[in-house]
Amino acid sequence: MKQFSLMLTTGFALFSMFFGSGNLVFPLQVGKESAGHFPEAALGIILTGVLVPFLGVFGMILYEGDPKRFFSCFGKTGIFLFSFASLALMGPFGVLARCLTVAHGALQLLFPGLPLVPTSLALCLLIFVLTYNKHKIVSVLGAYLTPFLLAAIATIAYFGYIGGKAEVQVSGEALPAFTNGFFQGYQTMDLLAAFFFSTFIISHLKGRDDSAAKNYSLNLFFKSSLIGAGLLGAVYFLLVMLGSFYSSELSGVEPKEMLGKVALLTLGPYAAPVVAAAVTLACLTTAIVLTVLFADFVRYDIAKDRIGNARSLSLTLLIGFLVSTLDFGGIASFLGPILETVYPALILLTAVNIAGYFMGFKTSHWPVTAAIALKLAA
Repeated sequence: MKQFSLMLTTGFALFSMFFGSGNLVFPLQVGKESAGHFPEAALGIILTGVLVPFLGVFGMILYEGDPKRFFSCFGKTGIFLFSFASLALMGPFGVLARCLTVAHGALQLLFPGLPLVPTSLALCLLIFVLTYNKHKIVSVLGAYLTPFLLAAIATIAYFGYIGGKAEVQVSGEALPAFTNGFFQGYQTMDLLAAFFFSTFIISHLKGRDDSAAKNYSLNLFFKSSLIGAGLLGAVYFLLVMLGSFYSSELSGVEPKEMLGKVALLTLGPYAAPVVAAAVTLACLTTAIVLTVLFADFVRYDIAKDRIGNARSLSLTLLIGFLVSTLDFGGIASFLGPILETVYPALILLTAVNIAGYFMGFKTSHWPVTAAIALKLAA
């Protein structure tokens, strides 16, 4: 029973870590643009938004959750630069800031006209409080926040489905819908997240289970990953479906406001608190982990432990707050080209490292370097 509970809470925590701001936005956008081919569009985004990230989780588990071992082919300097760039994009310069803007959009359902700047500042203060004791992060996510988040999303999906169109108008070919879903999955940035989130999960398992403390159970982690991936894939499919059902009503709606629009159409006056709770929780759960990851990197890898936890957290959240003032569109405009360049190379790196582990050969940075060079030259 203890192992089952640990497996369940760990699976919930994995889902919650991965399911953040973009995960609520991009599936709806993919469904809206699918021309009725939402199953194919959902398959595309599930491949790059679920399968690929959890492949990254599996790869990291094989290397005991140690990013330095996983990226050893880049050398000491390369590991540092790659880690900094990845954590910066996932953290205050990218996804963390995006989480603040999407949460702001959700809160506007409750408080119309709510300005972005003070909202982002208040959210940063809340994140600081929630991240100060980082050792309880996985337990809090798995036991409390994730079940509430899933209940809120399920409510929206249920009423959105029964209130949706009985017949979806299908036009054109299915391949463009699949391709769009596939490439939009890059925007979630969850493969990058997988490289670093795995450390939290392994530490959690070692600290909570005696057998894991001696030799953590790959089987337990694998089952937890199946739970997290299954939940993530199911939610993606539902959101893509809703985006397709309500594509005409979503025309001209800002991406970060699409879920609110669907909920208003289906839940009426009950929509605002449900959507605000679902979106804000999704953003906070991801923002908490990303804040800790970047703050720890600043504290230990850059400052060499010369600054305390409070200062590194404050610096991280200050940067995230400033970048959030660009709003969702401004952040996406500079993240998109970067991800289209590096994401295929990261998928290749993950596959090569997994193959190298099982086949016993030493990995090289050249496949990754060549993939990036080819993309830049195209």
